[in-house]
Amino acid sequence: MGFGNKILNGNIRNKIGEKVSKKLENNSVSIKDIKTDLYIPIKYQNSNIDNFLCKLKDAKIYSSWGFCFTSDNKIIKESLPFNKILTLKAELGGRFAFYKFRFRKKTNLNVFSLQSIWNVCFGHWMHETLPRLFILKDAGYLDKIDAFILGDGCNSKFHKDSLDMFQIDNKKIIYISDQTEILCENLYLSSFPSTNTHYPDIWICNKYRELSKELIKNYDINNFPKKIYLTRRNVKTRRILNEDNLMDILSKLGYKMICPEEYSLQEQLCMFYNADKIISILGSGLTNLVCSKETISVLGIVPNIRAEDTYKYIVETIGGQYLEYIENNEKNYVYQNMHNKGNDFDFYINIDDFKIVLDKFENIN
Repeated sequence: MGFGNKILNGNIRNKIGEKVSKKLENNSVSIKDIKTDLYIPIKYQNSNIDNFLCKLKDAKIYSSWGFCFTSDNKIIKESLPFNKILTLKAELGGRFAFYKFRFRKKTNLNVFSLQSIWNVCFGHWMHETLPRLFILKDAGYLDKIDAFILGDGCNSKFHKDSLDMFQIDNKKIIYISDQTEILCENLYLSSFPSTNTHYPDIWICNKYRELSKELIKNYDINNFPKKIYLTRRNVKTRRILNEDNLMDILSKLGYKMICPEEYSLQEQLCMFYNADKIISILGSGLTNLVCSKETISVLGIVPNIRAEDTYKYIVETIGGQYLEYIENNEKNYVYQNMHNKGNDFDFYINIDDFKIVLDKFENIN
């Protein structure tokens, strides 16, 4: 989080962010219009994304989000979800309010920017940041990188586990704060992997499926259930309060309750790859749907105050089938924070109404 985010209120950050947004837009440049030491286009099957890997001399990386500036201070649009970023006024204001007082570092190593917005969150990391390593690997440069630049918040277990899958040791990580700029003598940069945030492109799903297909060879496939119910019982919000009643029904149909956080990341990928049916509240627990096969069927349990379409999009993208149960009864919601009702709540589901949708779901072949 930028220093400005910590000490400035939202209104001030928004005002600053409006100016920053306009300045970035006016000072932006396409990678195709600048000189690069290396430019490798990467085209994936069934994808319309123009991915690439490039190498820049004396470029600058600023903030944990990975704003990339050329040697003449132009921001490169394709390296981030640029149009989305321009709308995030408060975030921009917080990160650039004290830009003149930024810390500055320099490296002559061959470095790769493994960054994007919201990369501390599991879903955004897996869908929008980590896929850059697929691009780097497919371009033939994964083993040519001396160090990887990551935001300093990217230190959770899932960050480490995912880097381990690419055999990237923590000693090769350069962490960058939101108030730091790194002048890179040799910067390797990839395109942002998708058209926008929240909706991973088909090529990303295909890559994760290929990876999961190889990983599962290291396990006894019988350890991964075909029918899964993902629980949120170990988290603090958006829990189903009558989950025991729900499991009485699901267990009789062969579903196994799974807490994703109790498994390694590799095991989670394999579990999703192996599953035929998944039932879950919509949330980060469904991130690994990108690993699922086209035979997957998903029943999303949706609080009506927090609808989202990311997981429906993923299932349909990979060729699976998706149904929803929406809990519409306001009396079934228990709010923990009335100022943040969209996030801080638990709820009951109407079991009888749910069973109607469940019957349809079970009849999907």
